[in-house]
Amino acid sequence: MATRHTYASTDDLRDYLAGTTYASGWTADSGTLRGILESQSRRIDDYCGGGTFGPVTETRYFDIGGGTLRHSSQYTKTGTAVGDIGITESLVNVVPLDGWLASATTVTAYGATDRSTSETLTEGYNGDYWLMPYNQTPKTIFELNEDTSKTLSGGQQTFAINGSWGYTASTADVTTCDAITSTTATSISVSSATDLGPAQTILIDTEQIYITAISGNTLTVERGVSGTTAATHSAAATVARFEYPELVVQACKDLAKIVYRDRDIGRTDMIGSGEEAISRANEEAASVLSTISSYRVTGTSNGIIF
Repeated sequence: MATRHTYASTDDLRDYLAGTTYASGWTADSGTLRGILESQSRRIDDYCGGGTFGPVTETRYFDIGGGTLRHSSQYTKTGTAVGDIGITESLVNVVPLDGWLASATTVTAYGATDRSTSETLTEGYNGDYWLMPYNQTPKTIFELNEDTSKTLSGGQQTFAINGSWGYTASTADVTTCDAITSTTATSISVSSATDLGPAQTILIDTEQIYITAISGNTLTVERGVSGTTAATHSAAATVARFEYPELVVQACKDLAKIVYRDRDIGRTDMIGSGEEAISRANEEAASVLSTISSYRVTGTSNGIIF
């Protein structure tokens, strides 16, 4: 599955490197700039540890501890003391997720490891579960509603969430497209490409599409990226552009600037020596990454609740 969320476009980076709007004066290096932006976006993802900052459609499975598997502080809570023997433990129907969840589409609880039976769970007061934190996204914890009659059963891959995994699924409508009659076409036309650029991911209906190049109002694209399925689209369908946190966008441009500059002068930790030495890329990159430390995940489930 191709995951295509790049946190700045090649046009954004050209403007940033040039210091002013580059207009049409710099059209070279598009592939190089896109590759740098893509690599630094993945670097940001690795640093933060919660997944991508844009949504990826997929199903993730979790093991639920039960029987001999039930030995986890994550899935039990300490009760009151019982005489001199010890303390009691009881199951808590809480599953820490293994990354950011922007939204859930289908939640399934299977009866056992053989998965011969299953139940679909619904969210809300009159449903079966909550996603937390309640008042913000992304979601990082699943908890059964205390009033539901449904349960999580012990076993391997007995719990599954299909949805949009990522920090946000925020988009902004920017234009419309001509009819797309093929699911394999890699060239599509839009009413206006003014607010679009190479290295951006767009959304048409439910399909995510990644822009690799633009000529006039014609986009060269990768279809059905980030777990979505290529589909046909009617004329005048809305084209929306994915948006990411501003700090992440700026960090992506800062990191890409370092890499772009260093490809010409070489990678060194220091220029000069002694008091004249100037620190180089490693220190600069660490400083850039520190600006997005608030997004860093300090601990997540590995998907196994033993």
